Amino acid sequence: MREVCKGLKPEYVFRYFEDICRIPHGSGDTKAVSDYCVYIAKQSGLNYTQDEWNNVIIRKPAAFGYENAPVVMLQGHLDMVNEKLSTSKHDFSCDPLDLMIDGDWLCANGTTLGGDDGIAVAYMLAILTDPDLKHPALECVFTVDEEVGLTGAKMIDLSECKAKYLINLDSEEEGIFLVSCAGGVRADLTLPIQRKTVTGEVVEITLDHFMGGHSGAEIHKERANADQLMGRILFDVLQMQDEMAFSLIECEGGTKDNAIPRTCSAKIVSWLPKEQLEQKFLQCFAAYQKEYQFTEENMSLEITWRGQEEVSAMSTQSQVKVLFLIRMVPNGVIHWSKAIKDLVETSLNFGILKTDFDNVTLGFAIRSSVDTRKRELMEQLKFLIEFLGGSIEFYGDYPGWEYNPDSVLSDLMVHVWEEMYGVKPEIQAIHAGLECGLISEKMPELDIVSMGPQMEDIHTPQERLNIPSVEKCYNYIINVLQKIK
Repeated sequence: MREVCKGLKPEYVFRYFEDICRIPHGSGDTKAVSDYCVYIAKQSGLNYTQDEWNNVIIRKPAAFGYENAPVVMLQGHLDMVNEKLSTSKHDFSCDPLDLMIDGDWLCANGTTLGGDDGIAVAYMLAILTDPDLKHPALECVFTVDEEVGLTGAKMIDLSECKAKYLINLDSEEEGIFLVSCAGGVRADLTLPIQRKTVTGEVVEITLDHFMGGHSGAEIHKERANADQLMGRILFDVLQMQDEMAFSLIECEGGTKDNAIPRTCSAKIVSWLPKEQLEQKFLQCFAAYQKEYQFTEENMSLEITWRGQEEVSAMSTQSQVKVLFLIRMVPNGVIHWSKAIKDLVETSLNFGILKTDFDNVTLGFAIRSSVDTRKRELMEQLKFLIEFLGGSIEFYGDYPGWEYNPDSVLSDLMVHVWEEMYGVKPEIQAIHAGLECGLISEKMPELDIVSMGPQMEDIHTPQERLNIPSVEKCYNYIINVLQKIK
């Protein structure tokens, strides 16, 4: 197998990263990558634990002269978000990622790269297996299923851990250190539907090539949500027509509640002339293109006629309810923080839309740094879906991570960055969820900072990892560990 990363520095970091990219490790499919970490621990003679959920803790003794230094925990997650272009044939369950180098950037052909958070795993494995590094005793924690509710961090047993400091390696902006994050919860809304048998022209409507993005880190950029826009275009076309223009068969869009959906498709059965129906959709879509001209340069609408068929479409009442729900459900930024400039306080992302014979289901990721506002948003969704005769399930509730104004680790890390690179790093809070909140619940005395190398467009097929930044941040982490005595 070709070695795309051969020759990149740091050598062992990129060697481990490329190994990880050969192993399927989407959320819920982390056994193999967990076993790989255990294999590295065994090969290096390091103490490890692997639990039933596939979380792994690998311990490395202190280097000579660091025996009395405080224990340091390094932490990242093993799973990645599996997203791909609609044209990609990649099978995440078995295919290795097709890595490519584009100048200073590492990316994957047509899919997410998994730099979030594969680079953290590679960093930790490189540190664990380098016998020449100077550092305190280390506890390297590899958690699973962070991307679907921080499940691994919830379930992992840290009762035997002794760390005083935690450096979380799940951030994506070089030179920005995170010291607080929002809490969150997932929600699935289920709306029962009735069907009727009708005959007409079956038409597939596809919205595609939206930017998408991370529902925490990029929710404030006001990129179009393909699921919500599908509800809007179907609703608007019906509003333009005095009689029923079509009956809805199904809607499908998005695969991850924490990724802004980039594509959505709907099947309808129509009785309008082809030119008349297409004109109405194109007229609406042209208005949306103007609205999103600065954020969605490539958004597209495709209309495909499938021919005359007898189909099971939604009843008129069910269609009204479904389109009302998709059209009117809240989405995006709900509140901005008044305490921290330019920080989103509360948001939700309408990430998944799917239809089976009896139900339409909507999946959401809700985030807030204010617990009462998170609960208020949960109540709004509950009231809306129950008013329409549906139900809601909440899961994956996780706490925020509170800012510690007395952080010794933060002061040290700022000093070392400034000493190495001549500028002060930024200290920020983030709207995206991190595992730091759950870990700090288990170990309340931990002093925590989150950092990482430069990545862009995570959770999308455009995801890329900056190669020079990987080396810069790795050298920095090594230096920080050396300073902790």
